[in-house]
Amino acid sequence: MIKVSVVMLTYRHEKFLQQSVEAVLNQQTDFDFELILANDNSPDNTDAIVEKIKQNHPQAQRLRYYRNSTNLGVMPNSRKALEMVRGEYFATCESDDYWSDPSKLQKQVKFLDAHPDYSICFHNARIEYFDDFGSKDSDFLRSELQDDDLLNPWKEQKTFGVEDLIGEDEIWFMATASLMIRSSAFFPFPDWLEKSKSGDIPILILSAKNGKIGYLPEVMAVYRKHAGGASLTDNKKDEKFLRNRIFMYKELNKATGFSFKKSFERNIARYYFMLLGASQYENHYFKKLGPALKYLQLTFPQIPHKKELIRDHLLPPFLIRLYAGFKKALGLWKED
Repeated sequence: MIKVSVVMLTYRHEKFLQQSVEAVLNQQTDFDFELILANDNSPDNTDAIVEKIKQNHPQAQRLRYYRNSTNLGVMPNSRKALEMVRGEYFATCESDDYWSDPSKLQKQVKFLDAHPDYSICFHNARIEYFDDFGSKDSDFLRSELQDDDLLNPWKEQKTFGVEDLIGEDEIWFMATASLMIRSSAFFPFPDWLEKSKSGDIPILILSAKNGKIGYLPEVMAVYRKHAGGASLTDNKKDEKFLRNRIFMYKELNKATGFSFKKSFERNIARYYFMLLGASQYENHYFKKLGPALKYLQLTFPQIPHKKELIRDHLLPPFLIRLYAGFKKALGLWKED
């Protein structure tokens, strides 16, 4: 019987794939596990790399590999892979990350077996920095963080819940490669999730509503951060991205029975405010009016950024010009 299903999505990761897959197959456990490797029609040498692993790795029988005939996109491919899960638990790892501890699965299963009231277990991870060509220590990335930093150097808290996952800035402290989730806490896969730009956030929140989150401080995985990584390419000046986040949080609010309504609405309001700065909204007063009023509605009566909201987004441009004209006429206008 399969105890753990490991889910790994891959697309254009041929430089990292072999290390990622072999780190999973090298896990030392006293239970059976499988690796579901989901190739979203990657136009590189992924097939050849997988075939080489199948021919040479002693644990290759654990590998369940498929290649989509067309590129489905991240979330449809994720759904397809997750619905193949047979394990009591499922773990995740991106194909450009890798596990550094051969006992990782064993330790997390031991924790979840001993704590049936927990739905998620995660651990610390080390960050490595790469550019698009796979070379370490890109100057672009080193300017943001120091090399080989730990994802959670400060994390002393051992138990978390849904509220910890609804940070105002989507505070990220759970590496995808560190996650193990109780299958019964997450499934079935909701239809709306396939439309989300983010997978980790909703999967974690949906699972955490059914149990606590446990943290193991050991470093058992490596998260590769590079210019091609999704976490660096999310465009928060893009209307489609921002509206998708609003959609996601509205669905999560419903899915959690509105138990965290204030927290979700705070996040939704933040994204409505960010919409006002989207490139598609530049110099479009009437287009901005809807998000601005939504932001007012969700944040009333505190209304953060109230002056900026009124001055830059709610007052019609002709009134601002009229006001400036009066001040100039009265000699009260000051040039910057």
